[in-house]
Amino acid sequence: MARHAKTDNLIKTAHEVLEQGHPMTVRQVYYQLVSRQVTENNLGRYKAVSNALVAARQEGLIPWEWIEDRLRRPRCVNTWDSLSDFAIDAAASYRRDAWWHVPGYFETWLEKDALSGIFEDVLETYRVTLNVGRGYDGWDSIRNAARRIGPGDGGGAAILYFGDFDPSGDDMVESLKKRLAFFGCKPEVVKCALTYEDIERYQLPPNLTKKTDSRSAAFVKKYGDVAVELDALPADVLRDRLVAEVEQRMDLDALAEVKKIEAAERAKLVEALSRIDQ
Repeated sequence: MARHAKTDNLIKTAHEVLEQGHPMTVRQVYYQLVSRQVTENNLGRYKAVSNALVAARQEGLIPWEWIEDRLRRPRCVNTWDSLSDFAIDAAASYRRDAWWHVPGYFETWLEKDALSGIFEDVLETYRVTLNVGRGYDGWDSIRNAARRIGPGDGGGAAILYFGDFDPSGDDMVESLKKRLAFFGCKPEVVKCALTYEDIERYQLPPNLTKKTDSRSAAFVKKYGDVAVELDALPADVLRDRLVAEVEQRMDLDALAEVKKIEAAERAKLVEALSRIDQ
């Protein structure tokens, strides 16, 4: 049975979106299609996009690995064939703690777990901690963060926050400051995205604010009846924003020195473990 021309166009545009940066979640692809006016922004169309992406992968039009599901991952036990085999993986996994050498301290906090793949890929090279809240962080998470960051003002510490542009997303930054302060921790908390300027600049597709949200009235009065999810920001823009925010605060020369030491120590690790296996 032939597909509708509208669905063919949707798949073609989805392929173009994914070529610019993958993997993405279905939700990310959906918002990019909405912003390009390929589909409408409602639950019915979201389901239609999801079904079309399944068909596209089944037919080989879009590679399976270009789309990821962050919530449904197997928890496998790592195993190796030998100590020599383990030595290779162990060396690749070894990371020297950069914060003993790099001045200052900051973390990146993300509201949406669906976007964590992008953040993990970028932050790994900088050795920056990623905290995924999936909404408001629980008190245990806040307490652990206060311990990581330290007392007082955290020695000039900062949190780079990425979340939705809606009443709750707007409030989360202030809530985070207050709850960390309860434990005597007062880092600078910077809302890096999503901002009102992002919505205007990239013409991001809006959702109506939730009337049941107790924070809606103040938010609507300030910004109007518009809310946008962080997923709507193009993946390359989000990635570039994250890199810029990190490199603005990190001593890259100090980090490079740490990586030199790390490389030498990694070679020693492989040599030592390989000798044991002989």
